[in-house]
Amino acid sequence: MKIFSLSQLPLLLFTILGVTISASSAANECKILPKVLSAYYDFNQQKTNNVGQQTTAKKTQLFELHRYNNRVLQRDLNQGVNDIWSHNGKRLSLNRAFEQYQHTIEYQSNELRYQPKWQDIFNLVAIPDLNKMQLVEQKNSGCQLEQHYIHKTTTSTYQLVWLPNLELVKFFELKSASLTRQWSLTNYQGTVEQIAALFTQYSRYQSTDYADVGDNESTPFLAAMINQGFSVSQNTQALHTH
Repeated sequence: MKIFSLSQLPLLLFTILGVTISASSAANECKILPKVLSAYYDFNQQKTNNVGQQTTAKKTQLFELHRYNNRVLQRDLNQGVNDIWSHNGKRLSLNRAFEQYQHTIEYQSNELRYQPKWQDIFNLVAIPDLNKMQLVEQKNSGCQLEQHYIHKTTTSTYQLVWLPNLELVKFFELKSASLTRQWSLTNYQGTVEQIAALFTQYSRYQSTDYADVGDNESTPFLAAMINQGFSVSQNTQALHTH
């Protein structure tokens, strides 16, 4: 049995303490980068009438958020329409990809009548400023560290579960007298190779600049877009006002 002298105890205690701190730091560490991750969401919406009765059944839509540094891919699995945003300095550009036709339409910043904030694109859904919300609880650690917020206005109540180490919405609810909207995170992952491959897949689609759409009526896809009075502004805004 090894006996430690009193002169050795401070060093021994420091060593033990150092191991404890190191283990604690490892437990709090999150190895997934917020700028390179994929997140998967269910979106539910339910309307109520003036007496508080449900008027529409809860309908679930599926959305995906993929971040790859200064690019963000938002996938609407119900519509097969996907937005690929790029952020260069203060300029936004958008490639809207239509999976059925494997075709994208490119928009420059000055061609977007509605321009969401980059932070709203980054989060998929526009949430209130965290500084304006009340933090009511914090729990877990590492990638699972959760911050629970609430915010009330004269017309609406907001509830948010935020994952700060991932800069990611885990749960968000907007509730008013007539409408309840909920976003729920179902899964996430940070495999760089998978995320890069997804962006590469869309880069192989045939692409047309928005300014040239009217000159390509011979292309069936573009002709259909022209006949439908195709506009990017309404659909883009609809996604972010959820």
